[in-house]
Amino acid sequence: MKRILLLVSLLCLVSLASAQDMTISVSDTTAAVGGIVEVPIDLEGAEDVGSLDISLMYDPAVLQAVGVEPGELGDNAYIESNTGNEGVVIIALADSSGITGDGSVAVVSFRVLGDVGSSSFMTLVDVSVHNTDLVEVISPTIDGTLSVTEDASESAGYGSMLLMTMAAVVIALFVVKRRR
Repeated sequence: MKRILLLVSLLCLVSLASAQDMTISVSDTTAAVGGIVEVPIDLEGAEDVGSLDISLMYDPAVLQAVGVEPGELGDNAYIESNTGNEGVVIIALADSSGITGDGSVAVVSFRVLGDVGSSSFMTLVDVSVHNTDLVEVISPTIDGTLSVTEDASESAGYGSMLLMTMAAVVIALFVVKRRR
C-alpha cells in the first residue's frame, strides 16, 4: 500500500513539475485613439491543453472589448466569450485533441477610447487550465499594458494618402509603358 501511495505521489509531483513549463501571457502593445486593436493571449510551452478559462481585466475608460476570436493555437478549439461586462473579458476554450506549442490561443479585439498618452492594464485573472486528461495544470501568467498613441484618423489618413500615391505612380508607369 505504501508503494502505491509513493508511486501516486511521484506521478503527481512529475505532473505538477511539467505543468510549470507553460506560461500564459499578454504582451505590452500600443494602439491608436479611435482604432481597433487585437490583443493576443499567448501560451508558451503548452502541452495537451484540453481546456482553458481566462478572465482578462482592462481599464474600461481606455478600452471597450468588441470581440474574441481563436488564435493560431486555438483554431481547432471550441471557444466561447463574454465581452458584455465593462472591464473584463471572459473566455472559455476547449479542445479535445489538446493544444500543444507556442503562440496565441485567443485574440481579443478592443476599441480604443482613451486619449493619447493614456494606458490600460491587461491583467489575466481567474485562469484555470486542464490537460486532456482533465488534470489541472498550474501555469504562471504574465500581464501586459496597452499604451494609447496617435489618433487613428491621422494615421489612417497618412496610410490612405500613401496608398493613393503608390496607385497613381503604378497607373502612370502603366500608361507610359503602353504608349511606347
